[in-house]
Amino acid sequence: MRTLVIGAGPIGTYLAAKLAAAGVDVMLHGRGPIFRDIEAHGARLARQSGTQTQTIALRCSAVPPDARNWEMVVFAVKAQDLPAAARQFARHVEDARIVLPQNGLPWWQFLGTAGHPLRLRSVDPDGDAERALPLERIVGCTVTKGLSFRPDATLVEAVVATDQFAVGDVLEGSLAAERPADLLAHCGLPVKLAADIRLEKWRKLLINVAFNPLGAISHLGFGQVLDDEQGEWLAGQLMGEALQIARACGLSAAVDVEAAFARARSSRLHKTSMLQDVEAGRPLELDPILGVLLELAAHHQLPAPTLRVVYACLRLIGLALVEGPIQRRPRKA
Repeated sequence: MRTLVIGAGPIGTYLAAKLAAAGVDVMLHGRGPIFRDIEAHGARLARQSGTQTQTIALRCSAVPPDARNWEMVVFAVKAQDLPAAARQFARHVEDARIVLPQNGLPWWQFLGTAGHPLRLRSVDPDGDAERALPLERIVGCTVTKGLSFRPDATLVEAVVATDQFAVGDVLEGSLAAERPADLLAHCGLPVKLAADIRLEKWRKLLINVAFNPLGAISHLGFGQVLDDEQGEWLAGQLMGEALQIARACGLSAAVDVEAAFARARSSRLHKTSMLQDVEAGRPLELDPILGVLLELAAHHQLPAPTLRVVYACLRLIGLALVEGPIQRRPRKA
């Protein structure tokens, strides 16, 4: 499948590199210093457990390529950037399968189902993504994989038994996910063709809602936040409130909180994506992970005190990233 990957962050670069290594016709579109390094020298991949680095040549484009003849388009951008990207690349997806691997609950979570449609304004405020991306060609995707860039632009992957790329049809019966799933499996990725991709989104969010925010606040690794009893308590509170909201939205599947904690401890030093954004001074995926839960809590008239406090703290951290540190005024003589 002739593939365009939009976004040269850890997930976009990893997918593009794996596709290219398997002989797929793929192009990576991005910007910034890491993208320019990849464009000049190729994507460098390394395992967290070793020092050996693999370099994979990639076709790159800093400007949007020609819109014609793409068979698969992967929007590997942050969830808050998806509406603008969908608007910009609407012509590129006219005949393509559309893979959306964002964190948090997506704008389509309650659309295209038998239930009453609910539009999540916290993730698609003006309906741009909904207008540009047809549900029948969307492949929902959750990525459970530790990926981060070193300062030298080497992409480091943590390999654990729970690694998974879950993909599934957003519109039941569309079969949109079949070919992308086969292609990713051909590239050697641990792929799961999900019968219910919305359930996979909930399961991923119930982990992200604790460890992404707490990593960003504490600057600790994925599982390190559980080393302190207050950190473990706070993670449990966040997951508990999120699970209550999920139940109100109709989630009936079992969710194993202890298994989530065990997975965090198995990758205890991994930097979550939100912590990586704090360190790089980038906007945080705040509304797709926390804001959307507060929107749903209000919809179902549920209290969510811990989620609200942590959301407020992260809003201040996000403001500090924009404003910069306080500049002390020199004392008058």
